[in-house]
Amino acid sequence: LARRMAEPSGNELASAAAKGDLVQLTNLLQKNVNVNAQNGFGRTALQVMKLGNPEIARRLLISGANPNLKDSTGFAVIHDVAREGFLDTLQTLLEFKADVNIEDNEGNLPLHLAAREGHVRVVELLLEPISYTCHLQSTHRLSRVYVGRS
Repeated sequence: LARRMAEPSGNELASAAAKGDLVQLTNLLQKNVNVNAQNGFGRTALQVMKLGNPEIARRLLISGANPNLKDSTGFAVIHDVAREGFLDTLQTLLEFKADVNIEDNEGNLPLHLAAREGHVRVVELLLEPISYTCHLQSTHRLSRVYVGRS
């Protein structure tokens, strides 16, 4: 049912982004497709993009992709990027105002996921913005993550 309800452009755009096909992606974006359209699985092109390709992210974001849209698990693209440790893509997302304080359905911040996976540079970058504030509950969770790794 979800597949039938998806916008046709959502499937095409998501496919190009997932493959890292910058030419196809650019062609689709020039046709003024809805950059936040969902594919048949309820995810946007930004959410399924090849995470290690910051240029794909940049093209989507310049075209108006919302970096803070969540999927059914509460994950925004910044959660995936932080968990997988893609520093360049994270920098691109932050340039376009991705929310470092966005929680998934389990209350995890991107910071927690990066720390859990041992991505030190990603953790440092997530802590960099002056506007960053940690909730007390989140701080305790982070402490357990660090304690668990030592």
